[in-house]
Amino acid sequence: MSRPVPARALRMTAAVASALFISLGCKVGPNYQAPRVETPGSFSNAKAQAASGPSTSPTTKQSVVDTQTAPWIDWWTKFNDPQLDSLVTRALKANHELAVATARVHEARAAERVARSGLYPTVDLSTAFLKSRGSAAGFGFPYGLPGVDTNLFQIGFDATYEVDLFGGVRRSVEAAGALADATVDQRRAVQVTLLGEVARNYISLRALQRRLAVAQANLQDQQKTLDVVERRLKNGLATTFDRVRAIAQVAATESSIPPLQAGINQTMYSLAVLLGELPTALVDELTVAAPIPPVPPKVPVGMPSELLRRRPDVMRAERILAAATAEQGIATSDLFPHLLLGATAGVQSRHLDNLFSQNNGGSGFYAAGPAASWTIFDGGRRMANIDRSKARVAGALADYEGTVLAALRDVESTLTAYSHNQARRETLNKLVVQNQEAVRIAQQQYANGLIDLLDVLEVQRNLYAAQDALAHSDQAVSSDLVAIYKALGCGWENQAP
Repeated sequence: MSRPVPARALRMTAAVASALFISLGCKVGPNYQAPRVETPGSFSNAKAQAASGPSTSPTTKQSVVDTQTAPWIDWWTKFNDPQLDSLVTRALKANHELAVATARVHEARAAERVARSGLYPTVDLSTAFLKSRGSAAGFGFPYGLPGVDTNLFQIGFDATYEVDLFGGVRRSVEAAGALADATVDQRRAVQVTLLGEVARNYISLRALQRRLAVAQANLQDQQKTLDVVERRLKNGLATTFDRVRAIAQVAATESSIPPLQAGINQTMYSLAVLLGELPTALVDELTVAAPIPPVPPKVPVGMPSELLRRRPDVMRAERILAAATAEQGIATSDLFPHLLLGATAGVQSRHLDNLFSQNNGGSGFYAAGPAASWTIFDGGRRMANIDRSKARVAGALADYEGTVLAALRDVESTLTAYSHNQARRETLNKLVVQNQEAVRIAQQQYANGLIDLLDVLEVQRNLYAAQDALAHSDQAVSSDLVAIYKALGCGWENQAP
């Protein structure tokens, strides 16, 4: 036979339900609205350029900037270099800075769950066992009956719930969620930087290897010239001064080789650390030279407004602003009363087997009721907190606007460098071709005694300088493209934690 529900229990249930309903009511403080920032309709340096003719450089065509399509997600694959693809894949799996950023995302999400727990009651279960013996020198609590051993078993629970009348808890959830999103965006920024560093170091490695090959090839040519001078000197057709100048040319080129070899090793060490490996781990894998990764025929840039939705630092700044706005609501809610609902209940018995027995009547206990508190004077602390939160909102807004401008500047700057370095590379291509022809003619004329050795050495120096500059230029063009993708905030899309 079921017992009727006591009227007081019904009233208590109704009161709790009403409090829960009220807690879903107003939220003090400003409601967040994403800021509007004016952006240009297009990037000024993103005009399509006609592809140039073939060149002697590994990068054979001038890239065309495409403003109509969305940026590539896996942009590094467009260099068509399997080795680069492999390095990027391994870096995404094992880079330590990225692992730290991922751990911070998990930490921030846990903090968000902590804040969300404030929307729910807290219930504690407690048990206790007390054994006592009364003293003959005293009577009553805490002594008990003189000479009598007493056992007391107790089990009960406590429940508390703060009614979120003015939205302080909900604003805390908003702030924690926004900060967690900002942490995700920070991880994305780390990934974008990582991708750029792997690609930039790899391009630098291949450029150094090419410059080393150029130096070694020129050294061989200059050594051949020295051999010719030695033979002519024996035949009385050259002077000792010619021989000294030829030796000096060879020595100058030889002196340029050790720094290139050191740079190659140092770049391989940097790549290995980016991949989470020991510095020397990639030496065997990358020692064999390969071409500088060529740029693709088209480079999608997109619209400036897309930066606001794609570049991690811009998105992070917006989330920080959202969190600061929510924190202003938290500070404002402290101006209003706090309502706390509490309840405790349990049973007691001198014998464990009677703890839940019907014969243990009268041993149950409970207490329930609301409690309210309202700070009426605190020396201006709450108002100062509100003013501080407003200042944070203003600062976060200014930081967001500044981050947007910096993002636009980065893209425009990288596009400008990309365009001008392509033009320079085309000129250097022509210069190398002409210098190669000049060296061929000079060596032939010197062998026939038509020109002085100084002319030969001069054109050889010019050829070496032009070839080295062209390698630099090819590196700059490919690195500029990496910088464009980094400035656009590309590469994090398929790697969400």
